[in-house]
Amino acid sequence: MTEPSYSEFFQLIEGVFEGVPFVREIGLKLHEVDFEQQTLSAKFVRKPQLIGNHFHNILHGGVIATALDQVGGFTAMVAAYQRMGGAIDWEEKIQRLTRLGTVDMRVDYLKPGRGESFVCGGSVLRVGNKLVVTRMELHNDADELIATGTATYLY
Repeated sequence: MTEPSYSEFFQLIEGVFEGVPFVREIGLKLHEVDFEQQTLSAKFVRKPQLIGNHFHNILHGGVIATALDQVGGFTAMVAAYQRMGGAIDWEEKIQRLTRLGTVDMRVDYLKPGRGESFVCGGSVLRVGNKLVVTRMELHNDADELIATGTATYLY
């Protein structure tokens, strides 16, 4: 099998991203991937199932953490894919990328999760031979920073 182009790789990771049942439940949709900058973003809209505090209509902290982890993980996948380069064949890359998992994650909840829609962005802090460290931010539709995260992923 030949190595896919970046647009084909985007379609592949979009399918994997949206194939996660909890991601579908949240409604998290892949928005942008910048392969050169190794950044990724995803969006979702508030819906009743995502509310953690119904008195104040704010997101559940687990939803926030899930969005940060998913975006961080897929940002790590993009970075790992590029790091492996041409030295590793496509089948081995896929094997390694599908085993990618969270080793450690820290979430800082900065403001209550108020808003109608949310954007979660991820960027790479460091890429090694087996680990990727990412930073993630969740913003609401008023562009307020709701939460940040830092995570380490093994691939």
